[in-house]
Amino acid sequence: MTGLAPVVGVVGAAGAVGAAAVAELHRRGRHVLRLAGRRRAPLDALCHGLAATGGPPPTVEVLDINDTEALHRFCTGCDVVLNCAGPAYLVEDRVARAALASGADYVDAAGDDVLWEQVEALVARVPGRIAVISAGMMPGLSALLPRYLAATLSDRPRRLLGYLGGRDRFTATAAADYLRVGEGFGTAGAALTGGVRARQPLPTRTDAELPFFPELATAVPYLSTELERVARSLGVTDATWHSVFAGPHVAQVLRQPPAGVDAPEALRRAAELDAFGHATYQLIVVELTTVAGDAQTLVLRGDNASALTGAFAAVAVAALTEGTLAVGPHHAGEALDPRVAVDLLAGSAAVSDLTVFDGEAADVGGHVEEAL
Repeated sequence: MTGLAPVVGVVGAAGAVGAAAVAELHRRGRHVLRLAGRRRAPLDALCHGLAATGGPPPTVEVLDINDTEALHRFCTGCDVVLNCAGPAYLVEDRVARAALASGADYVDAAGDDVLWEQVEALVARVPGRIAVISAGMMPGLSALLPRYLAATLSDRPRRLLGYLGGRDRFTATAAADYLRVGEGFGTAGAALTGGVRARQPLPTRTDAELPFFPELATAVPYLSTELERVARSLGVTDATWHSVFAGPHVAQVLRQPPAGVDAPEALRRAAELDAFGHATYQLIVVELTTVAGDAQTLVLRGDNASALTGAFAAVAVAALTEGTLAVGPHHAGEALDPRVAVDLLAGSAAVSDLTVFDGEAADVGGHVEEAL
């Protein structure tokens, strides 16, 4: 980076995640923003909204990421390129290739194990570059928050318990990615017991009372490769994580997803039905218990997953441009300084509350009736 304000190009800037990331980067005012998207009108509307908050206006460009030459032209001159375009399984490393080949560092709001392998290979061929993937809610915050909580403990953690989800909408892109998240990223029903995967799959719980969640919900055990890495790094031997869905329609689609191309649209519509007449919300609840039996619980609240993902992607960009990351590839939630990242998140409009409690989640966050 030079002494001038870093130039950050955002691909997919007018989408739900991209717009949240752009708003956070603009609010911080430490970057020159270049925005790209498929259609001009949403980009202009985004810039119009930013103008009301002051600061230099971003430049905008209509861009088809399938146009390799146009994508390279957009990336050229950027210090960092942030990719918020999706679905991630279709975009893959297309934006990463253009960014790194153009001399820019790279941040991706998405990132599974397949993308990691692709980006790791790209960075190996371009010495001196930095690439950060999985700068989202899960993967991303689902790794950062356990690391942050562990840093507050006086003893080594032994057990990790987590819940992530709520009552929220799915964009078409997010629905498509979510239905493919299990492919190469983790295993439903799995958990760690004594440092190894449990022999018997854990059951999905329906109509369950979950700590800090304001209503009964469905909790699906899910062991991601991200959680396994974090557990090893923290010395945790027992780890159980749950994806949480409030409302009956999304849970039904996930139990019996329709075959083929209709599945993402079915999930999107189910989420709309579950959100109708309700305030949307997302919760991340992380409990760590030490070898001595002491426990602490972290709770993060936000209105929706897209905003939380965009906010964390912006934090990853800030960490990169401020020189806190070494050259090479990184998973955002596992590489960022957790204290610095959480401080930045706490000041974001996407986060309505971030609190650490003494005690187990079940004791300090009992079921609370939903306020309508």
